[in-house]
Amino acid sequence: MDRVPALSSRVRPPQVLLAVGAVLLVAGAVATGGATGGLLLGALAAGTASAWASRRDLSGTRETLAAVAVALAVAGVADGGPFPGSPAGPAVLALVLVGVARLQPGPLTWPLGAWAVVQLAAVRAAADVPAGVLRTCVLLTLALGGLAVVLGARTTLAKIALVTTVPWWVLGVAGGTGAAWSAGVGAGISAALTVVAAAGLLVVRLEPSVSPLLGPPRAIPVLAGGVAGAAVAGALSGSPASAVLAGYTGVLLAAGAAALLDGWRRGLLLPAALAAGAVLLASALVQLLVDTAWAELALLLVLTALPAVLVARWRREDRPAALPAAVGCLAAAAALAVPAGMLRPEGAAVVLSVLYAVALAGAAGLAAGTRGRTTGTGAVAAVAALGFAAATGSPSRLAAHLAAQGLLTWLWAVQVHRRVTGAGGPARTAGAAQLVLAAWVLAASAGTGAVEAYTLPAAAGLLLAAGPRLRSGPSQPAWAPGLLVAAVPSVVLAVAAPGVLRPLLVLAAAAGVMVGGAAAGVRTPLLVGAGTAVALAVGLAVTALPLPLAGALVVGTALLALGARRELRPVGGFAERVADMR
Repeated sequence: MDRVPALSSRVRPPQVLLAVGAVLLVAGAVATGGATGGLLLGALAAGTASAWASRRDLSGTRETLAAVAVALAVAGVADGGPFPGSPAGPAVLALVLVGVARLQPGPLTWPLGAWAVVQLAAVRAAADVPAGVLRTCVLLTLALGGLAVVLGARTTLAKIALVTTVPWWVLGVAGGTGAAWSAGVGAGISAALTVVAAAGLLVVRLEPSVSPLLGPPRAIPVLAGGVAGAAVAGALSGSPASAVLAGYTGVLLAAGAAALLDGWRRGLLLPAALAAGAVLLASALVQLLVDTAWAELALLLVLTALPAVLVARWRREDRPAALPAAVGCLAAAAALAVPAGMLRPEGAAVVLSVLYAVALAGAAGLAAGTRGRTTGTGAVAAVAALGFAAATGSPSRLAAHLAAQGLLTWLWAVQVHRRVTGAGGPARTAGAAQLVLAAWVLAASAGTGAVEAYTLPAAAGLLLAAGPRLRSGPSQPAWAPGLLVAAVPSVVLAVAAPGVLRPLLVLAAAAGVMVGGAAAGVRTPLLVGAGTAVALAVGLAVTALPLPLAGALVVGTALLALGARRELRPVGGFAERVADMR
C-alpha cells in the first residue's frame, strides 16, 4: 500500500491563507451578531465569488469561498431566518444549495453543505413530530433518503452520507420494529417501511464506493434480513393463526431462496433470506409456546417439514441437512399433538417409531460421513416413542416398540456392513440391546422367576451384536461371551437347585451346541458345550456324594489340575527336587 504523503508536503501557503481567512471571516460575521439578512447577503456574496474563482480555475479559492457561503447561510438560518425553529428554513436552503451544485458541479462543498443542512432540517422535523408511528415514519423516510444519496453521490459525499444516515436508520428501524410489535394502529405501515429500509441497506451494499465501510460481505445482508424478519413477525403477532402464517412465511422464504437464487444474487440475498426466515420462524415458535397453542405449533412444524421433504427428495446434495430437519419437525409435531388432543400417546408412539424407520432408511442412502445428524434425529424420535409407549402403562406395547426398533436397527446395521466392511458395529449393538430390553420387559411383566428368561435374551443379544464376526475371524471373541452368559447361570442353578428338568435341558442344549459347532467347524461352541456338560456332570456327581467324599473329589481334582499346570510351567519351588528342599 502506498504511503500517504505528509500534510505539510501537500499544503501550499495560499491554501493556509485561504483557510485562516475563511475561519476569521465566518467567526467575525457570526460573533458580531449580524442580522439574518446580513448573513444571507454575505453568503450570496461568497457564493458569487466562488463562481468567479471557478471560472478562473482557482480550485482552492472556489472551495474555500463555497465553504464560507455555506457556513454563513447555515448561521443565518439557524439564527432564526424567515422560519425560526422550523425545518422549512433549512429545507429551503438545502434546495438552494442543490440548485447551486447543479449549476456549479465542480466544487464538492455545495453538495456537502446541502447534505449538512438536510441534517439540520431532519433534526427539527423529528423534534416537531409527536412520538409514535408518525415519528417512526419520518425517521425511516430520512434513512431512505440518506441511502438514496449514497447511491447517487460522489465517493466522498457518499461515505459522509452513509455515516450520517446510520443514526437515522438505527432509530427508524428500532421505532418501526417496536411499532410493528405494538399491535396498534399503523403496525403494518411501520413494518412495511422497516422492510423497505432494510432493502435499501441491501442495495447500498452493492455500491463499491462505500463497500469498505460496511464490513464483511455477509454482515449487511444478515442485518437487513434480521431487521425485516423482526418487523414482519411483529406485524403478524396478533393471534396463533397469524403466528403460524409468519413462521411458514419464513420457512418458504428461506427454502425458496436456497433453491432458486444463484450467482451474485445468491451471495447477496440468500443470507438475508435465511436471516429473515430464521427470525420469522423463531418468533412464531416462541409466541406459540408462550400461548401454549399446541395445535397451531404442531401445524407449523408439519408445514415446516414439507419444504425439507421436497428438498430431501429432489436435491441429493442437500439431503444430509434436509432429511434430519424433516424428521425432527415431524417428530416434534407428533409429540405436541398429544397435549393438543390430536393424538393419543399410543398413536404418537407409533408415528415416532415410523419416523425412526424413515430416518434409518434415509440414512442408509447417505455417505458414511453425513449420516450422523439423520441417525441422531431418528434416535431422539425412537426414545420419544418409547416414552409415550411407557406412558400408556402397557408393558406389551413398550416391548413391541422396543422389539420393532431393535429389529430395524439391527437390519440397518447389517445392510450398512454389507456396503462398507466394518461399518455398523455400534448400531448393531444398539439394536441387539433393544431386542434384549424387549424380552426383559415381557419377562418382567409376565412375572416369571426363571433366570433363563433374562440370561438367554442377553446371550442372544451378545451373539446378535457380534453379527458378521460369528461367521468369520476368531471364534472366541464372537461366540464365547454369549455362550458363557447362557451356560454359566443355568449350570450353577442345575447343580445347586433341586429338580431334574433344568439339568436335562442344560445337557440337551450343551449337546446341541457341541454338535452344531463341530458341524460348522467352529471351535468355541464345541469347547463351551463340552465344558458345560462336564461341569454339570461333575457338579451333579459332587452333590450326590456324601460331603467328605465330595470334598475329597473336589480337592483331588484341583490338585490334579494344579500339578499338571506346574509340570508344564514350573515356577518357584515347583522346579526343585524334593531332596533338594530344606
